[in-house]
Amino acid sequence: MNQVLSKIGQVKANIDISGAASARSASLLCELVELQLMQNVKYQLPQSLMPFRQKIFSHYGQDGILAEILRRIGDGSRRFVEIVASPAQNNTNLLLLKGWRGLWIDAGLAKDESLSTNLQILLREGKLKISRKLVNRDNGRTLLSSRGFAEDLDLISIGIDYNTHHIFTELLSLQPRVFSVAYNGMLPPDLDWAAPYDAKAVWDGSTLYGATLGTLSAAAEAGGYSLVGCELSGTNAFFVRHDLLQGQFLRPGDAMFHWEPLRMHLGQMQRLRSAMPLPA
Repeated sequence: MNQVLSKIGQVKANIDISGAASARSASLLCELVELQLMQNVKYQLPQSLMPFRQKIFSHYGQDGILAEILRRIGDGSRRFVEIVASPAQNNTNLLLLKGWRGLWIDAGLAKDESLSTNLQILLREGKLKISRKLVNRDNGRTLLSSRGFAEDLDLISIGIDYNTHHIFTELLSLQPRVFSVAYNGMLPPDLDWAAPYDAKAVWDGSTLYGATLGTLSAAAEAGGYSLVGCELSGTNAFFVRHDLLQGQFLRPGDAMFHWEPLRMHLGQMQRLRSAMPLPA
């Protein structure tokens, strides 16, 4: 509570005389909201992932949660795939800094020569590969295979907004150790719903996109994975392969317990930290 009261005072001190919040007060307000949300008793339970959330290059706190999951299950191949990966914000840039190798797939990625110098170095050294394709259910496995990332993976991160469920279920057979998957935090977790498949569809801003947490969790269980947590923003769910759980996670597979409602405002109030990795 003292932390919350301290943040309230800092926010008040950073409001200018016109009543408009400065960039600093907006950032402090975000921290205040997060501190209040973190008072939930379930986040204080042993093995909860939520206390480890940390925003470094990710949109929300995915950086810290993924780091903690990987700490618990140990390093494997140190290879990842991220589907929808902006150089400005992504879930895997921190892994590149730790010496991992990976593949970014995003139809909107700039040409190599337009990327930062540090990214170009990683590309030349083969530590990072890029595919500028729109991923769908039919081409996902082929795209990964053609670039040497169809096996021996630690992490697949899926940030697609519309065809999430269809692509997730298609890639489950690749058996990475961990999945990070975007889910629809606007809809309740006990609703069995996924957007109808459309290879060219993208999110139109409506409530009907992606898939509910319950639907993704059921697919994961059938494919050999369990839900181990969600991000506080209600945007990402994390799944660990059954053979790696080993009693290290809180209530695996319990979608009703782990579900977080969509809180996109948490990221909007934080300043962007560009992802500009240094060569490992």
